[in-house]
Amino acid sequence: MGFRDAQIAFAGHNRATHIGNRKAAEAGLAAGFALLGKTELASPRLLTGLADGADVLAVAAWRKAGLGPIHAVYPFLTDTPPDEPPEGVETATWIDGAALEAAGSSAHLAQTRWLIAAADLLVVLWDGKAGRGAGGTADAVRLALDAGVAVLWIEPDRDAAPRLISPPASSRDYDFMELLEQLDRGLDRVAPPATAKAISAALTARGFDEAESVTAFPEPSGLDRLLHTTLWRTYAVFRRVLGGSVRGGIPAIPPPADLLAAPGFEALTAAYIVADRQADQLASIHRSQQLLLLAAAVLATAIGVSPAVWPQIKIYAVLSELTLALIALAVWSGAERASRHERWGVARRLAEQLRLERAAWALGLSSVEDADGLGPAVRTARAVRRRSGLASGAFDAQRVSRWGGWAIDELLTSQAAYHKRQGHRNEVIDHRIHAGENLSFAVFVVCLAAFAIAHEAARVADFELPHWLGGAVLMLSAIIPAIGAASLALEANLGFREQSERSHFLAERLITIRASLSKAPRLDELQRAAKEAIRLHNSREDRWGAEAARRRLLRGG
Repeated sequence: MGFRDAQIAFAGHNRATHIGNRKAAEAGLAAGFALLGKTELASPRLLTGLADGADVLAVAAWRKAGLGPIHAVYPFLTDTPPDEPPEGVETATWIDGAALEAAGSSAHLAQTRWLIAAADLLVVLWDGKAGRGAGGTADAVRLALDAGVAVLWIEPDRDAAPRLISPPASSRDYDFMELLEQLDRGLDRVAPPATAKAISAALTARGFDEAESVTAFPEPSGLDRLLHTTLWRTYAVFRRVLGGSVRGGIPAIPPPADLLAAPGFEALTAAYIVADRQADQLASIHRSQQLLLLAAAVLATAIGVSPAVWPQIKIYAVLSELTLALIALAVWSGAERASRHERWGVARRLAEQLRLERAAWALGLSSVEDADGLGPAVRTARAVRRRSGLASGAFDAQRVSRWGGWAIDELLTSQAAYHKRQGHRNEVIDHRIHAGENLSFAVFVVCLAAFAIAHEAARVADFELPHWLGGAVLMLSAIIPAIGAASLALEANLGFREQSERSHFLAERLITIRASLSKAPRLDELQRAAKEAIRLHNSREDRWGAEAARRRLLRGG
């Protein structure tokens, strides 16, 4: 399979004394990129800080290997004017390093984080030693391994084959200082000689899959349009009737015009719109079918016991109940064969991942790095992110304010308001469902007690109660428990109380994160807040995705 749009980050020493033998470094880079050329890369992009020293050598070697375009990330706005890009560099990003350093942060560490956030593989020209300052080559290696990115290690001043350092299975399983000691001892187990096969395996672990794509939403058939305007609106009507109207919403801030026009953001937005529409349609189908099946179960119970009141309709009741049972079985088996509950889970996760990725892209981050595992949704979101590349242009104070303001609203402000509203609505629905259960049970008990009293009074008065009255009580004895069972099944399958509690928790946490930001936050502040919000959203989606089995349709009888 091919590794399309792979992002290859590079980091290396910028001092000639650390590079050592220039010819040996050039030979090592040539060997490393030659290995990449054997891994079926398709349109790879080199991400580099383009500092003097190793970065310049890497760009020359990359160009000579003819691998693909180059994107530069500069730590300062004054680095290389945008209208005078270096030869061979197609696109570039400028960070306001001066503002970061004025606040006590490292511009070069911010630059390194920007590179690693988008990387599928890190190539380093590195002596294997601890860093001599924030944002150096050692930090690039550490950040890459923390993010699950393999490192193709080329040692300067040594005529040695490139080595591959694979990321740990979990960030808890290793300590970077211990890794440095192991590398110093020359353990091949930690950094074996790199091969094209091993690099391919490392890229595969990053979730490459040539079959993954987000295509245009198919044009619905006439039957689909009819169903979505009738039966599949059942759940929406149910929520509106039981949960009431949702008020007090805060209008979301629209993306700035220059962000909307950015090609990478356009690609992410197009994919998000498709995924979101697919998720909404699958959700409406699945939830509406569940409601209809449970309603059919209660109706079938009522029909089945109706001959107790009207004995003459027994055969018609049997046929009607059989028809409902066969329809319910067909709906249930069709949903099971299509694995619609799983498809809904994947589509919903993909839409949410792409929504997060749009905001993350505007801040030089990636949402998928904090996602649990590499399910199909995360793999697809990562593929879309690769095609989107990195945001180009200068992240000066004005852009940070515009883009960052929108990203924070998307991740925090509007989401907090959304979850607050949805939490309240789900709480109301849950309360009314249980109130309906209690009312029906109370009616049942009262009817039973009234019938018992009437029966005893009739016996004493030597009076025979009408036949239909006993039949009606028998009907209630079957229908009321069926309503209770349907309510329990509804809560088990759709979990209104759990959704309400989760939404309230998310709203509170998002509001807290938003309150931690200053009035005019810097880019690094925005990135920290965005990362925390993304982790929170991803943890919620990971848990929701793990509950896919619970979302299977219940036949209701």
